[in-house]
Amino acid sequence: MSVFVKICGICSRNDLEQICALEPDAIGFVFWPRAKRYVRPEQVAGWLRSIPEQIKKVGVFVEPPPAEVEAVAIACHLDVVQVHLISNDWKIDRPLFQGLETWLSPRMGEGVNRNILNAVNPEPSVLLADSFDPNTIGGTGKLSSWERAIAMKTAVGKPVMLAGGLNPENVRDAMAAVNPWGVDVSSGVEKEPGVKDIRKVKQFIERVRK
Repeated sequence: MSVFVKICGICSRNDLEQICALEPDAIGFVFWPRAKRYVRPEQVAGWLRSIPEQIKKVGVFVEPPPAEVEAVAIACHLDVVQVHLISNDWKIDRPLFQGLETWLSPRMGEGVNRNILNAVNPEPSVLLADSFDPNTIGGTGKLSSWERAIAMKTAVGKPVMLAGGLNPENVRDAMAAVNPWGVDVSSGVEKEPGVKDIRKVKQFIERVRK
């Protein structure tokens, strides 16, 4: 089975169009205002009108209010809501979001077990194994713990997407070590935060799929 490829942290229409031409499985937009790669939902909504349907549109949030998720998902026609946790207290019940997938990124600095699935109802379909930084989420360029990713797969029994510090040079080694369901890249295919290097994006996708 082929490994799912997500290109995250897209910040411009030009990058988006060039990346979609390379046919990743998913594209991600960060809707957390404190992030380096934050984009306004109204911007993204305008960009997405001509995106091929087979490419999943992922909105990245950090413990968002349900009303915010609903508004952004509708405006941007999202397929997936990706939620990063920064505490043990946040929960969401999404009866209004039927038809949307939920992906969950738990705090990798802590032990991960099936209890983490209680944060989302219904349960998330995919878990992200990202690098741990106590000050931010995602896009740090720090290599994630592949051992923790393997432990997550074993403990939780859900598809795991590996993220954190991936790039065209190390993604094959990461795939061999973890055997993830998918891989997620942002800073590893950039010229600078928020500006993608399309050559690196192409290399990344090709190396995952070769």
